[in-house]
Amino acid sequence: MFQYPLTFSFSALAITPSIEVKDANGKGLFKAIKKLISSKEEIEITSGAQMLYKVISQESRITEIPSNWDVKTSDGQILGVVDDDFISALDKMKFAGNSVLDGMLQMRAQRSMHLRSAKMYWLKDTSGKQLGFITPDSNSLLIEQIPLYPIIKQLPFAYRLITPKYYIQLGDKTVMTLQKQRTFLIDTYTLAANDKFTDADEKLLIPSVILAIVYERQQLKDLYT
Repeated sequence: MFQYPLTFSFSALAITPSIEVKDANGKGLFKAIKKLISSKEEIEITSGAQMLYKVISQESRITEIPSNWDVKTSDGQILGVVDDDFISALDKMKFAGNSVLDGMLQMRAQRSMHLRSAKMYWLKDTSGKQLGFITPDSNSLLIEQIPLYPIIKQLPFAYRLITPKYYIQLGDKTVMTLQKQRTFLIDTYTLAANDKFTDADEKLLIPSVILAIVYERQQLKDLYT
């Protein structure tokens, strides 16, 4: 079990992020790199020269848009599957107190406001059973959180100042939270442990969080540019 919180950092200018992960004491744990040349979306997680995990899409990125990823150990064992989905910044808002009516009003509001949706990720076992999810806190996606946002939101890089918070849930418990820090040249995220989980859970959760981080930057850009 790692010493939390963990810190994930990579250059904001990198086309393909090389993510460095450190524990609460500043000890380097491993690195994660998304492969540029591959028929599938593929992220390798290594410690020195040792391969620890690989997150690889089930679909070819040449012919399809990847939406399901296998989380594998170095010997090819599949620990679980990550299935992406989309959630709007309004999805958790209550308009009328009735879940069905709220859903209809949310969709109407989204269309009228031309809102795009942010990714969330379902965590599943190899049989397809849902184990949990990684989802953004809708309030943390709002551009109003930026100081002086009426002025700053006009800048092309304003989305980089948004600091989303993600909840990582197993069953009915939020076991971790992921928080982006407001930085400019180095993208930095902190992962805190909020509840108990097992070593086996951790082996699935950490690569899944890395997958979310790799795609989160592009998601924010798509949402606000």
